[in-house]
Amino acid sequence: MTKKERKLAMSVAAKMLDASELDRIMNFPIKANEFGFDPFGLERESAILAYIFAKFIYEKWFRVESVGHENLPAKGAGIISPNHSGVLPIDAAMVSVDIFKKIEPPRLARMVVDYFAAYLPFVNNFMVRSGQIIGHRKNFQMLLEMGELLGVFPEGHKGTGKFYWERYKLRTFNVGFVELSLLHKAPIIPTAIIGAEEQAPMIGDIKPIAKLLGFPYFPITPFFPWLGPLGMIPLPTKYYICYGEPFKLYEEYPPEAVNEPETMRTLADKVQLKVQEMLDELLKKRKTIFGFDEMAPSTMAHPSEGRRRKRIFNA
Repeated sequence: MTKKERKLAMSVAAKMLDASELDRIMNFPIKANEFGFDPFGLERESAILAYIFAKFIYEKWFRVESVGHENLPAKGAGIISPNHSGVLPIDAAMVSVDIFKKIEPPRLARMVVDYFAAYLPFVNNFMVRSGQIIGHRKNFQMLLEMGELLGVFPEGHKGTGKFYWERYKLRTFNVGFVELSLLHKAPIIPTAIIGAEEQAPMIGDIKPIAKLLGFPYFPITPFFPWLGPLGMIPLPTKYYICYGEPFKLYEEYPPEAVNEPETMRTLADKVQLKVQEMLDELLKKRKTIFGFDEMAPSTMAHPSEGRRRKRIFNA
């Protein structure tokens, strides 16, 4: 952004956010250079505008409720490992907003974006300016060494490209996030998200068009491509997010274990099983997909704690 654009962005932020929230964002530490960018391209003003937009969707469209924030590390490296779905990676934005809003001190979860997004004009620039990270292993390593919180979706685009009848059935987790956890002694926080699967029910995939455009899939939904760009607007489903107890695999396995493919597969499957269990528990307690009748926060058992006690989802 130019100086004029940055000034305009801050003027918008002052009008859209209350004083305490604006102060919270402005005091958030960013390792910026003299040009206003961090080593990965994050720009505070761009991130603020992205946050304002995502926060509106978070509060008014998906009406996100969440639980388990005590399982997120207050400082130091950490890996958030949620399920992935919804055709468009909106679930990543909702998790990032939720973490920034709900924990003290606020933390920015740097969400990993599939590598193909790096080649999308305008989209790639928006991603990096707002704090997202293109899926390259070196980026992951640098962030964890800096003690950052990293959001990795182990299903990759296989998750967002699931058909509607496959919803909430996890694709096989990639093992890379487990390797990163062992090498950098970063806890893995299993995370379950429900609501995203229904936001854009995918009923078909036009593979020739996907290949032509360089996309992993070209979705057909009840609304897209029939309504054009409007057909990509997600349905106002209600989101629930749950953060489970962290896996500290590095306390049981040495860094050298990354050279053992069977061990890596077993550990990735262990995390996947936990996320699937959390999803199943949340789905049992969800009343409706859209949740318009839920005028007050719902009382639900925390999936990672079973029946030991009840928690309140805070809107």
